[in-house]
Amino acid sequence: MIIPQSSVSTISAWFQQLRRGEIAVRRAVWSFVQVTPLPTASKKYFARVLLHENAQQAAVRSARAVLDGSSMPVAQVAYEIDILNDQVLLVDRLFDPRLASHIMMSVLVGGVLLFGPTLVNQSGLEYTPQRISEISATEMTLPIDAPLPQVSSASELTVPHMVTPLPSALPPFLFYHRIQTGDTLGSIANVYGMSPEVLFWANGLQNGRVFIVGSTLRIPRLPGVSHTVREGETIASIAQSYNAPIEAITLFRPNRVNVDTDLAVDNEIFIPYTVPPYPDDVVNKYGSIEGVATMEAIETVTVLNDETNLRGGPGRAYDKIGVLAYGQRLIPLARYGGWVKLEVAPEEIGWVKGSLLGMSDGLIEGLPVVNNVPWPPPRWVWPTTGRLTSGFGWRSQPYYSFHNGIDLANQAGTAIYAARYGRVIEAGWCRGYGYCVRINHGGGVESQYGHMLKQPAVRTGDVVDMGDFIGLMGSTYDAAGGGFSTGVHLHFTVKVSGKAVDPMLYLP
Repeated sequence: MIIPQSSVSTISAWFQQLRRGEIAVRRAVWSFVQVTPLPTASKKYFARVLLHENAQQAAVRSARAVLDGSSMPVAQVAYEIDILNDQVLLVDRLFDPRLASHIMMSVLVGGVLLFGPTLVNQSGLEYTPQRISEISATEMTLPIDAPLPQVSSASELTVPHMVTPLPSALPPFLFYHRIQTGDTLGSIANVYGMSPEVLFWANGLQNGRVFIVGSTLRIPRLPGVSHTVREGETIASIAQSYNAPIEAITLFRPNRVNVDTDLAVDNEIFIPYTVPPYPDDVVNKYGSIEGVATMEAIETVTVLNDETNLRGGPGRAYDKIGVLAYGQRLIPLARYGGWVKLEVAPEEIGWVKGSLLGMSDGLIEGLPVVNNVPWPPPRWVWPTTGRLTSGFGWRSQPYYSFHNGIDLANQAGTAIYAARYGRVIEAGWCRGYGYCVRINHGGGVESQYGHMLKQPAVRTGDVVDMGDFIGLMGSTYDAAGGGFSTGVHLHFTVKVSGKAVDPMLYLP
């Protein structure tokens, strides 16, 4: 720092005044120490610390010489330095550059904090955020008198360096689209300004992922393929399968892999800037490459109960092939009776009773009806609860005759159920039996339920499952057709190829 010569004498006088003040304080402290009952050794120590007047005078001479720009003999300077290193006044330390800089910085910061707003307001500027928000762009424009540099071409312009995240460090998917009814692959691609092929491969639709209403479609920030790792795959094998360089996988930071990484099964790898053609089966399904863009979002149904059985056919008599969870979403394919055919996965198809699924009436009515359902395995259940009052065969009561079924007695109104899966071939008033139901179980097997209380709960043509409610127990009969009833009971008959057989051979 350069000090003007005119201010040297002022600084010297101010500095000498500070030294006199410190010397006076030291002597006052020494006067106090003298009258205290301290040991002699302690008083000698304080005397050396407080009364080093030779050092004080030497410091004054050295400081004056520096400020006046005069010189001192080398020997004297060395002597003065030795004394100052041993005994120096506190005021002398103000000449230390490091301490002086710290003091000056503290004074400046404190002054700004205390007097900054006042100085700004006195200058004509308002020190308020509201004022800043009210200033227009025109008011903040300052005229510049200096001429602007002349640039002959755009290449000579210097663009300031902007610190931004590396593109390869960002995740491949930054946006997600909730699929709505009526959406197609092409319409969504148009919204985000990309090709349908990019959406197809980035969302793993080649792996059978379903394009369904309510699900989310990932919108990639760059073209690429989303690949799910399978057992035994490596970085090299994946790159080769997509005809891509290995570096496309390893240098894409979100993948967090290198050539020697052991890939975890079901982990997702994104291969940027790789968009293969559609698989042949997808093109064949939609008729052409352009037709894939017309892929429309599919409506789904929701499972209403936890641990719902998925069966191999439309009925409880079919084998159970899986268990569904509450809230699981499935694709409806067809219907048969009260059952719905569903796609759980690309290669897993089964049936669930429609009352166990959440779906709109329009959706189920729009499903195609399946008519070629194979008959289920021959499983039987008891058609009602009660007491066996008459078995199959010849009997003497109420008169001697051949009884072609069994009688199960209980209170009027007791529920009657279909003993086996089948289709209703007669329901209503039957010759000899009053109100009755007849069910065809396929393979020439038929069951009959007589003496019902009133009109049955099913109609001709209905498909019933084993255990489905079909009517109520009563005591009706058709006397004109030769019928007779001894009281409230169910008459249950099983026929094979038109001939009555003992039902007890089939009931569990």
